Amino acid sequence: MKRFASVRYDGVLAPGERQAEARTLASSGAEVTSWSAAGGRTYAGIVFGPEAPIATAPPALGRIDVPALVALRVLPDAPRALDALEAAFGGAGRLAGVIDARRDGDALVIECDAARTPFDLVIAAIDVELAHAPGRRIEPLLPLDDATLTAFAAAVLGEPDLQPTRLIETHLDPLLGATR
Repeated sequence: MKRFASVRYDGVLAPGERQAEARTLASSGAEVTSWSAAGGRTYAGIVFGPEAPIATAPPALGRIDVPALVALRVLPDAPRALDALEAAFGGAGRLAGVIDARRDGDALVIECDAARTPFDLVIAAIDVELAHAPGRRIEPLLPLDDATLTAFAAAVLGEPDLQPTRLIETHLDPLLGATR
C-alpha cells in the first residue's frame, strides 16, 4: 500500500536543488510525484511504500507531512478581497486545521491539515469570506490524496457513504453520459 506525503521547503528551489532533493527522498524510499512553488515556498508531493522510514529523512529536507498537506493558491477575482481572506485564514480565529496562510502577489496560499479541518469546510470558508466580492480561482499546489478527495466529493454530492473505490464509477459515468 502506498502512502502519500508532502514536503514543504522554505524558499523556491532551483531545478538542480529539486533534483538533489528528489535523489535524497529516493534514498529514503520516497518518489517525488509533483513539484510546485508559491508564496516563497516549494512543495513536493511524494509517495512511499509501507516499509519506507520517511519519518527518518534528514531534517534538511524541510517540513514533511504525512498525510500530505492540502496547499491551495486562492486568487480572488476582486484583489480588494485579499485582505479579508488573509485575515480570516491567517488570523487568530482561523480554522483549526489551517497551518499557514501567506500572500503570493494577488493570491493567498493556504496550507491546511484535512484531518483537522475537512477540505469542503475550507472551500466554504473561502466562499464566505469572498461573499461581498464573489469569484475566485483555486489552484491546488499539491495533489489531493484519495481520502481528502473522497471526503470532499462525499460532502459536495451529499453522499456520506461514498467510498474511494466507487468515486469514479458511481459519479463520473452519469456525468459523462450527460455530455454525449
